[in-house]
Amino acid sequence: MKTEQENSNRFVIGLVAGGVIGAGLMMLLNPRMASEIRQRVTDSAADLGKEASRRYQDATTRVADVVDAVTAKGQAVRNDVADAVGRGAREIGRSANEVERFATASKTGHTTKQS
Repeated sequence: MKTEQENSNRFVIGLVAGGVIGAGLMMLLNPRMASEIRQRVTDSAADLGKEASRRYQDATTRVADVVDAVTAKGQAVRNDVADAVGRGAREIGRSANEVERFATASKTGHTTKQS
């Protein structure tokens, strides 16, 4: 004797198989509908690709903005340190010109070699 569970499983399998066979026959016998479905799938895929590209560009722009802000902040800190070193050298009075030249040059990233 078959159990109620086995009968339920067979019913579900038959229902799914019938749905798949019916959909296949519909597409076979009605090519226009199949063409419309393919076009919808193609359009959806294209829209998905465009949206992914837009989001990628948005993220790239945001990352570039953050990098620019961090770079600007780092340059400002570097300039503040160079100014502080120059002021300190002037106050101490030892090799003030040399230290001030080094501090000024470090703001632009061009340091001179010491002899």
